[in-house]
Amino acid sequence: MPAAAYTHGQPPQYTPNQIRTAKYTALSFVPKNLFEQFRRAANIYFLLLLILQFIPAVATGLPGLSALALFTIVALTMAKDGYEDSKRSASDRKANRAPATVLGRGWVNVNKPSARARRPRAPMRLVFGSSGVGGSIGGAAAMAAWPPVPAAPSRLDSGIGIGSDEWAVTEWRHIHVGDIVLLQDGDPVPADLLLLSTSDGDGVCFVETKNLDGETNLKTKHAPACTAHLGSPHRLASLQCVIDVEPPNTQLYSFKGAIRTLRPQSPEYAGSTLDESARDPLGIDNLLLRGTTLCNTEWAVCAVVFTGDETKIMMNSGETPSKRSRIERMMNYQVVSQFGLLSILCLVSAVLGGVYYGRPDSFQALFIVAFEKKSSDRSAPLFGFLTFWTSLILYQTVVPISLYVTIEMVKLFQAYFISQDMDMYHPPTDTRCKPVAWNLSDDLGQVEYIFSDKTGTLTQNVMEFRQCTIRGKVYGEIVAADDAPGRAAELLRAMDARVDQFFGNPYRQSETTTFLDTAIYDDLGSDGTQARAIIEFFTVLAVCHTVISSTPDPARPDYIEYKAQSPDEAALVSTARDVGFSFLRRNKDRIYCSFLGQAQTYQLLATLEFTSARKRMSVIVRREDGRIMLLCKGADSVIMERIRQNQARLRQATLDDLEMFANHGLRTLCLGYRTLEEDEYTTWKADYDRAMSSLGDRDAEVEAVSDRIEQHLQLIGGTAIEDKLQDGVPATIAQLALAGIKLWVLTGDKTETAINIGYSCNLLNSDMQLVV
Repeated sequence: MPAAAYTHGQPPQYTPNQIRTAKYTALSFVPKNLFEQFRRAANIYFLLLLILQFIPAVATGLPGLSALALFTIVALTMAKDGYEDSKRSASDRKANRAPATVLGRGWVNVNKPSARARRPRAPMRLVFGSSGVGGSIGGAAAMAAWPPVPAAPSRLDSGIGIGSDEWAVTEWRHIHVGDIVLLQDGDPVPADLLLLSTSDGDGVCFVETKNLDGETNLKTKHAPACTAHLGSPHRLASLQCVIDVEPPNTQLYSFKGAIRTLRPQSPEYAGSTLDESARDPLGIDNLLLRGTTLCNTEWAVCAVVFTGDETKIMMNSGETPSKRSRIERMMNYQVVSQFGLLSILCLVSAVLGGVYYGRPDSFQALFIVAFEKKSSDRSAPLFGFLTFWTSLILYQTVVPISLYVTIEMVKLFQAYFISQDMDMYHPPTDTRCKPVAWNLSDDLGQVEYIFSDKTGTLTQNVMEFRQCTIRGKVYGEIVAADDAPGRAAELLRAMDARVDQFFGNPYRQSETTTFLDTAIYDDLGSDGTQARAIIEFFTVLAVCHTVISSTPDPARPDYIEYKAQSPDEAALVSTARDVGFSFLRRNKDRIYCSFLGQAQTYQLLATLEFTSARKRMSVIVRREDGRIMLLCKGADSVIMERIRQNQARLRQATLDDLEMFANHGLRTLCLGYRTLEEDEYTTWKADYDRAMSSLGDRDAEVEAVSDRIEQHLQLIGGTAIEDKLQDGVPATIAQLALAGIKLWVLTGDKTETAINIGYSCNLLNSDMQLVV
């Protein structure tokens, strides 16, 4: 390995992939738990009383009785905390021992961690294809067993070799930085991984991040172009590259790095320097984070870049804190105030005892029972001092020791009843409510504010395309709930008959169709301006997306399933298919469709993906007639400011229709397009490629270049999608309001949509004054 591959002149050292979220170990449990318990003022108070009971001059009874009471409280709490933490330890063991598939035979990973002390976090360099320190990158000893990499590798003739002996099954805790990991559909991601290759021809995969950020929409990840062709163990073992990444950090949505693949003939293999000029940049869309799950992708091959405590999810979680409920904190204040009152009582008793102790007649009359005779060796001040501590023991019930025992038992039973509550049971997934922090259950009664997302929380996150507006005309019938089954079935039969009469659509899936209106076929058959607008509208829906198609049943080649990163996008593409504008499949630079029974192929030139900041998505494609088109969809607030100035009337008509959709609680999008000249596109593409290759502020540069081309759009229309409320949401919100809890719903919908949803879920009512 060349010295240039080292960091600070030393071989790199990385943290192991084993994690621990439990608070205690076998050695630290007793002292750490005792320290946490004696943060309670009452426990310190009872410990003080126990110590006083062992001092003969002030003791009033047997010390063992006081010790037994305190020991009972501490032991019960310790048992509860130990059981609770044992669940975390079991979860840790399950995660650390989960199976993972790594590249085995013939693969040498020189990036394995050292037993020496870890170095400070710094930019990291990973080397692939090395046989060991002192050798050259990609030494022959590690590669002799593998055939050479073909000059023009084909993914179709080799396969990934799942189940072959090239892949070895190991445990998550034994994964190291630099290992090559194979993920299959549904597998959780065991570490922070750099995507190298996938079952998709373009190196695309989808991940679910709900365990990481709570979002249910799938995220798209891309393999770097220089590794996307790697699809077999032979090619993976022959991989020669150096990966530079930033230091581990807590930024879930940011990642910077670079990958550089080397050719076996390169003299740099035997040298000690690396050329920094020919690097491919890496970003967050190349990184699969621990805590996410691979979805809708047959397989993905990745390289490990961060492990264990240096993964982003673990760096954001930190150490498991010792939480105290509001009642416990309040009890501490109460105990302190009661101790102040107790101190006053004891002080009064001490003063009176000292005074009467100095007056023999009065003392004999008042304290003959407690003290049979005056001790000649005690002075009055000393007697008063001892009386203070004796009184502290006698008056100890001012702070009842049974209070904490009762509270601990109540919390124990509360946790049990919560776990057994059938109102919090989810039958489809057979999931019960699982109390994690038992000592916080009483805080549920202290909640004053709830902040809730709308999509997927209040709603079902099942998107159904209902209506659209095209060139100022509304299509799609909203069926009233009272006659929904009969009317919907009638409209569906009419749609099917019209489709068969018009052109025949083998890809239509009537059983899932939600867009119902035969008028759209009447206008399509008119061969006029409206017909052309309808074609352009559904062309945008069928082409402007990142959906992956599949035919799961070989016996039904016309049955197409769509795998999308959001339910909205799947609903749009599915509706276009059912109307007659079917997206069939895609490869690296081609999109294949069937429009009204005619095959169409688009060359994909660029994809400007949707983000929450952009609020829009665009694709640039070349049609079969050679024209270059930019197709765009997004929020109306973003699209409307980018349309041409000569569409004022259509703009207003579309806004009116979108407002009507929003008033019915539907989610809206706007669609537009423009034709690009060849010279304009060539100039823009050069700037775009430069921005994508930037190792600086890449995101800002890409956004600036994208914004420049997404201007002067031709407005086509808008869509309206329904996301129904989950069962029981209105009643639940009404009960929360009766309990005095303030509920805030956070949504990115249009104002009209948000208001309508607010009324439908009982968040708003007619007695409220709306301030917009």
